[in-house]
Amino acid sequence: MSRGALGLFAVMCVVWGIPYFLIRIAVGEISPVMLVFARTAIGALILMPIVLAKWIPLLVFAALEIGGPWFFLSSAEQNISSSLAALLISCVPLIGIVVSPLFGRQEGIGLGA
Repeated sequence: MSRGALGLFAVMCVVWGIPYFLIRIAVGEISPVMLVFARTAIGALILMPIVLAKWIPLLVFAALEIGGPWFFLSSAEQNISSSLAALLISCVPLIGIVVSPLFGRQEGIGLGA
Protein backbone atom coordinates (compact mmCIF):
# COMPACT_ATOMS: atom_id res chain seq x y z
CA MET A 1 0.00 0.00 0.00
CA SER A 2 1.41 3.39 -0.95
CA ARG A 3 1.92 6.15 1.62
CA GLY A 4 -0.85 8.22 0.03
CA ALA A 5 -3.30 5.32 0.16
CA LEU A 6 -2.31 4.59 3.75
CA GLY A 7 -2.84 8.26 4.67
CA LEU A 8 -6.27 8.28 3.02
CA PHE A 9 -7.15 5.07 4.85
CA ALA A 10 -6.13 6.64 8.17
CA VAL A 11 -8.24 9.73 7.45
CA MET A 12 -11.20 7.54 6.55
CA CYS A 13 -10.81 5.61 9.81
CA VAL A 14 -10.83 8.82 11.83
CA VAL A 15 -13.81 10.28 9.95
CA TRP A 16 -15.69 6.98 10.27
CA GLY A 17 -14.98 6.75 14.00
CA ILE A 18 -15.78 10.33 15.03
CA PRO A 19 -19.59 9.84 15.10
CA TYR A 20 -19.22 6.82 17.39
CA PHE A 21 -16.94 8.80 19.72
CA LEU A 22 -19.45 11.66 19.79
CA ILE A 23 -22.30 9.21 20.44
CA ARG A 24 -20.35 7.85 23.39
CA ILE A 25 -20.01 11.38 24.79
CA ALA A 26 -23.65 12.29 24.10
CA VAL A 27 -25.02 9.18 25.82
CA GLY A 28 -23.43 10.46 29.02
CA GLU A 29 -25.67 13.54 28.86
CA ILE A 30 -28.92 12.32 27.28
CA SER A 31 -30.68 8.96 27.04
CA PRO A 32 -29.88 6.67 24.10
CA VAL A 33 -33.54 6.79 23.03
CA MET A 34 -33.46 10.58 22.82
CA LEU A 35 -30.17 10.49 20.93
CA VAL A 36 -31.53 8.07 18.33
CA PHE A 37 -34.69 10.18 18.00
CA ALA A 38 -32.68 13.39 17.53
CA ARG A 39 -30.37 11.85 14.91
CA THR A 40 -33.35 10.40 13.04
CA ALA A 41 -35.25 13.70 13.19
CA ILE A 42 -32.26 15.64 11.83
CA GLY A 43 -31.88 13.15 8.98
CA ALA A 44 -35.60 13.33 8.22
CA LEU A 45 -35.52 17.13 8.07
CA ILE A 46 -32.54 17.08 5.72
CA LEU A 47 -34.20 14.53 3.42
CA MET A 48 -37.67 16.14 3.50
CA PRO A 49 -37.26 18.15 0.25
CA ILE A 50 -36.46 14.94 -1.63
CA VAL A 51 -39.38 13.14 -0.04
CA LEU A 52 -41.83 15.87 -0.94
CA ALA A 53 -40.62 16.02 -4.55
CA LYS A 54 -40.75 12.27 -5.22
CA TRP A 55 -43.02 10.76 -2.60
CA ILE A 56 -44.79 8.12 -4.73
CA PRO A 57 -41.62 6.37 -5.99
CA LEU A 58 -40.17 6.66 -2.50
CA LEU A 59 -43.23 5.02 -0.98
CA VAL A 60 -43.03 2.14 -3.46
CA PHE A 61 -39.29 1.78 -2.84
CA ALA A 62 -39.82 1.73 0.94
CA ALA A 63 -42.50 -0.94 0.62
CA LEU A 64 -40.23 -3.11 -1.55
CA GLU A 65 -36.96 -2.56 0.27
CA ILE A 66 -38.08 -2.20 3.89
CA GLY A 67 -41.60 -3.52 4.32
CA GLY A 68 -41.12 -6.63 2.20
CA PRO A 69 -37.93 -7.84 3.86
CA TRP A 70 -39.33 -7.31 7.36
CA PHE A 71 -42.42 -9.32 6.50
CA PHE A 72 -40.53 -12.12 4.76
CA LEU A 73 -37.63 -12.32 7.22
CA SER A 74 -39.93 -12.74 10.19
CA SER A 75 -41.23 -16.01 8.77
CA ALA A 76 -37.96 -16.99 7.05
CA GLU A 77 -36.04 -17.05 10.33
CA GLN A 78 -38.51 -19.65 11.59
CA ASN A 79 -38.22 -21.90 8.53
CA ILE A 80 -34.67 -21.54 7.15
CA SER A 81 -31.20 -21.22 8.62
CA SER A 82 -29.79 -17.82 9.56
CA SER A 83 -26.98 -18.24 7.04
CA LEU A 84 -29.46 -18.69 4.19
CA ALA A 85 -31.42 -15.67 5.44
CA ALA A 86 -28.18 -13.63 5.38
CA LEU A 87 -27.52 -14.72 1.78
CA LEU A 88 -31.01 -13.66 0.79
CA ILE A 89 -30.52 -10.28 2.45
CA SER A 90 -27.33 -9.79 0.46
CA CYS A 91 -29.41 -10.04 -2.73
CA VAL A 92 -31.26 -6.79 -1.95
CA PRO A 93 -29.01 -4.65 -4.23
CA LEU A 94 -29.73 -7.03 -7.10
CA ILE A 95 -33.44 -6.55 -6.54
CA GLY A 96 -32.88 -2.80 -6.79
CA ILE A 97 -31.24 -3.26 -10.17
CA VAL A 98 -34.13 -5.42 -11.39
CA VAL A 99 -36.86 -2.96 -10.34
CA SER A 100 -35.03 0.24 -11.31
CA PRO A 101 -36.35 0.20 -14.92
CA LEU A 102 -39.86 0.37 -13.47
CA PHE A 103 -39.02 3.83 -12.13
CA GLY A 104 -37.50 5.31 -15.27
CA ARG A 105 -33.85 4.34 -14.94
CA GLN A 106 -32.76 3.43 -18.45
CA GLU A 107 -28.94 3.43 -18.28
CA GLY A 108 -26.91 0.42 -17.24
CA ILE A 109 -25.41 -0.22 -13.85
CA GLY A 110 -21.97 1.04 -14.85
CA LEU A 111 -20.19 -2.27 -15.26
CA GLY A 112 -17.93 -2.74 -18.24
CA ALA A 113 -17.74 -0.34 -21.17
